[in-house]
Amino acid sequence: MAKDKMFTDVSLAFEPNPVTGDITTLTDQRAINNAIKNAVMTAPKEMAFNPNFGSNINSMLFELADNDTGVLLEQEIERTIKFNEPRVTNLTVKVVSQPDQNSIRATVVYKIVGYDQYITFDQILSPTN
Repeated sequence: MAKDKMFTDVSLAFEPNPVTGDITTLTDQRAINNAIKNAVMTAPKEMAFNPNFGSNINSMLFELADNDTGVLLEQEIERTIKFNEPRVTNLTVKVVSQPDQNSIRATVVYKIVGYDQYITFDQILSPTN
């Protein structure tokens, strides 16, 4: 795996590191997965001073979990990641609707800029995440 740089974010859980007592940090894959989840689950205008950050998927999650909603969710998730997460490249989003269980699973496959490996990130989407 070729690494040009390391990506670091602060964990939004704000839990102290048990050894150092510092706020826990996330690096590389974990940092970017967390950033993707935050961008997708944040509604536009919810973040102060950045009204364009986020996605509109929360309103779509109250729709029927059918194939049409799945296609719209795929498009919105892809748009959100491309707009809000510059550390991601070669992005593929797949949403599987399971109407019988009223659940939606989103799978995001991407590469981190400067890395060779593809990363797969799964998330069950619900309006209460």
